[in-house]
Amino acid sequence: MGTGIFSLGTRAMLANQAMLDTTSHNISNVNTPGYSRQQVQLQTEGGMFTGAGFYGRGVKVATVTRSTNEFLIRENNLNVATSSADQARLDKLNQLEKVLPTGENGLGYAAQQVLNAFVDVANQPQDMSARQVVLARAQDWVSRVNTAGKQLDDLQAGTVSDMQTTVSRINSLTQQIATANQAIASYTGIGHEPNDMLDQRDQLVKQLNELVQVNTVEADDGSLNVFMGGGQLLVLSNSAQTLSVVRDPLDSTLGRVALRTGGTDRILESDQMTGGAIKGLLQFQDKDIADTRAGLNAFVSQFATALNQQQSLGVDATGALQTTFNAAGNPVGTPLFLNTASATSIGLNLLQPKGLAAASPLVASVQAGNTGTASIDSLTMARALPQANAIDATTSLPSTNTTLSVVFETSTTDPTQLTYRFVDSTGTPYKDTTPKRAWTPGSPINDADPAFIPSSQLFNLSISGVPRAGDKITIARTTYPASNNGNAQAFLALRDKAMVTLDGTSFATVTDAYSQMIGNLGVAVQGGKTAASISSTLAETSEQTLSSTTGVNLDEEAARLIQFQQSYQAAAKVLQIAQSLFDTLLQTARG
Repeated sequence: MGTGIFSLGTRAMLANQAMLDTTSHNISNVNTPGYSRQQVQLQTEGGMFTGAGFYGRGVKVATVTRSTNEFLIRENNLNVATSSADQARLDKLNQLEKVLPTGENGLGYAAQQVLNAFVDVANQPQDMSARQVVLARAQDWVSRVNTAGKQLDDLQAGTVSDMQTTVSRINSLTQQIATANQAIASYTGIGHEPNDMLDQRDQLVKQLNELVQVNTVEADDGSLNVFMGGGQLLVLSNSAQTLSVVRDPLDSTLGRVALRTGGTDRILESDQMTGGAIKGLLQFQDKDIADTRAGLNAFVSQFATALNQQQSLGVDATGALQTTFNAAGNPVGTPLFLNTASATSIGLNLLQPKGLAAASPLVASVQAGNTGTASIDSLTMARALPQANAIDATTSLPSTNTTLSVVFETSTTDPTQLTYRFVDSTGTPYKDTTPKRAWTPGSPINDADPAFIPSSQLFNLSISGVPRAGDKITIARTTYPASNNGNAQAFLALRDKAMVTLDGTSFATVTDAYSQMIGNLGVAVQGGKTAASISSTLAETSEQTLSSTTGVNLDEEAARLIQFQQSYQAAAKVLQIAQSLFDTLLQTARG
């Protein structure tokens, strides 16, 4: 094209047409996710030398560029990855919170109701309907526990399913990035960037960060190599690695992210996923739901075990002693619960109300001829004793005439103190018992001291008042087990006993332990909400900053349209003038 006015006008019109087209393209994509504002870069045509100097040859389009900022893009991707991880975890925490209800729907309340039911049993042990209420409430507690356990299992299975869906989307995005790399690399060397393709690839990388945090390194051919936060390569040029979700070899209920290479899956460490939804899911699985399951199983196991142990210390309505042992040394009583190790496996074992061990194997009475003021507060069984160290009155129901008596005597070393010893109905000390033992007023009488009854503790006898030398308290078999409430009272005492620990160190009552478990979960949920709120705000802020820097501003584009329209009209005027001059020249030549 020459240097005349026609050429200059034509170049000007073409350049301004390109700017109008690009501005229109910007306006059209104002709502397109990931679109970056494009600009036409103009430059002057090289001048042509004449004898009178260099004459300009007009303008030409050098290229079309896009507005981009690598720093802001990386910052936004990082914030998006963090926000997605926090939100994925929070969504699961909100579901987990519903597994452990509070108030009358809670497991702690149901457990307390089991113990409260022993009030009526203690008042009327012969009433089978009162015993049936205990079993009904125990079954209700078991049902609630089983439901909670199943909900945890379902939530864990759902988490693994979400991990599989997430990994499938990761694989799809990495393959799309690899395909985009191939297309972009094919334009390398022509001197112009495929702006729309670059925007689309950047958007794919952003979407990938929503699933798993990645870093990118641009190669010489314009392709992006993509790495996970831990350095694991996902995309190299036009080739994408494949991830999968496999079962944890130590716990098949857990899901693990693996890299599939050569037909085999290599499990990746969880800390290699430093952001994105997959990190939130892994964190929930490995920490939140695991802690809740451990706490629930501890709560269930310890409460059920405590009731089973108390059941083993009593006598049922038929007179069957629960503390007896078989030849192998194992208790042969009927426990309340079976399979107490976990919430999903536990079940109610005792189905007949008469099998509830509400009676104590022993009863205590104050001798009529006692001269002191001692009276009996309580007599409770402590635990079962193997047959090798047995005392007749406690290992089986002996004959009616077999008794164990606590006899108080004046200490031979200190006349102001008393000692006591265990004797049978003939006054003979029981086998394996120390003849005398010092007694401190106000302390319970028991057999806990190995020097007194080796390696055992069978019962606790609490008394009020002060006995005198020669006083006797008799301990004998329960004659009427159906109407005895000794062990029912011991069941009731479990309401105030610190018998459940969630951390292995501090113990609490069953209701306090459940409240502690709810509190721990509440702290996790609140922490998840706070983290999700903060990271979401950061992601929104960085997105707005990036958009204001590289996105389309309609006001600015409208102003440019007017500017470029005027330039285009001016260029057209140049051509119009050129045409007029040419016509004048022709007329002059004809004239």
